[in-house]
Amino acid sequence: MASTNVLQQTQESNNANGAPLSKNSSARKLKLAVMPKPKRESKPRKRVKGEGTIFERGNIFWYELHWKGQRFRGSLDTSDRQTALIKWDVKRAEIRSGELPKTFDPITVQSMFDIWIAECERTCKPRTTEDYRQRWNNHLKAAFGNLLATQITKDKVSAYLFQRMKEGAGPITQNRENRVLQMIFNYNRDKISANNFPHFPAMHSEKNHVRKGRLSAEDYKTVLARLDDPKMFWLKVLVTLTFKFGFRYSELLNATVSYFDPKASVVTLPAFTTKNKMERRVPIQRDGGIYQMLVKLTAGRNPKDALFTRKGVPVRDYRGAWAKVTEGITNGRGGHVTIHDLRRSAITEMANKKISAVDAGTHLTPDVFNRYISKSDEEEQTNATVIESD
Repeated sequence: MASTNVLQQTQESNNANGAPLSKNSSARKLKLAVMPKPKRESKPRKRVKGEGTIFERGNIFWYELHWKGQRFRGSLDTSDRQTALIKWDVKRAEIRSGELPKTFDPITVQSMFDIWIAECERTCKPRTTEDYRQRWNNHLKAAFGNLLATQITKDKVSAYLFQRMKEGAGPITQNRENRVLQMIFNYNRDKISANNFPHFPAMHSEKNHVRKGRLSAEDYKTVLARLDDPKMFWLKVLVTLTFKFGFRYSELLNATVSYFDPKASVVTLPAFTTKNKMERRVPIQRDGGIYQMLVKLTAGRNPKDALFTRKGVPVRDYRGAWAKVTEGITNGRGGHVTIHDLRRSAITEMANKKISAVDAGTHLTPDVFNRYISKSDEEEQTNATVIESD
């Protein structure tokens, strides 16, 4: 009875509203009217599409930009917002122009040395390359080899040079090692970002470290007397040429038999063998003592053979033999006479004989030629007497 009354009330309500009743259903559900949601006011965009954005990661600002379907993201290497905005304008212009920001892969100093020394082997003299390699292997490698290039700072290099000074390395040695490290980085500059490229400590001044040692004429005669042994004839010729004409150590060791022309009585050093990359012609007095020594040294030998040999093998280093024949002889400055002191001796003797730098042919400019002149105490006193004379 209760359900019948509910149905009648529903039908009466529908009739009152004028809605037709379905024969197949007992009642139609009533639908509630829904009010439309109010429209939100559109807010202006904070940034223009395609302009990218900058944001902070820690204290450092980074940038991000989606351009032509590619995402660009990186550090701006600054914690100052104004500086970051300036850098971001530059980066954005590079990206839009098609010049993509350069990426730098991590690289160790050892890898950079390997790349650089390969170029040195192609362009430098073997002795120079070997000097670079020894400085790296003996000292620099242990301190810097395993570090990344971005880990090298001026403070670390300064600390290394300070440690080398405590170990007994002089200012010139420190300069050479500092210079090798700089050359490694300069050659690999394109592999390091400008922001991470290190500065290097200043070099020591070498003006106060110019060598002045030389071999006196008396000591030269003593050395020649010690070289009377026929087995040491090669060294006697080498010492004589160096003391008289000022040849460099490497120039004679790299010389071949063909460099001496007995018909023209001249020794010619090709341009690729000299330090200044210029050919040097050294006339030898025809039928003189040095001429006879060179004729004997080169007689019956192949032009391509090394000029100086020891037991049939080209001489590569004669410092041990030199130390024996100069035992007890000083360089006039209280130290042991070196091979290079012979070159200084030759140039000083040329200057005493009024031979100019142009005529000597040892240097391109008079300034460098004069720097090799080393007067003895007796020579200085002789000059003083001439100056003070009436």
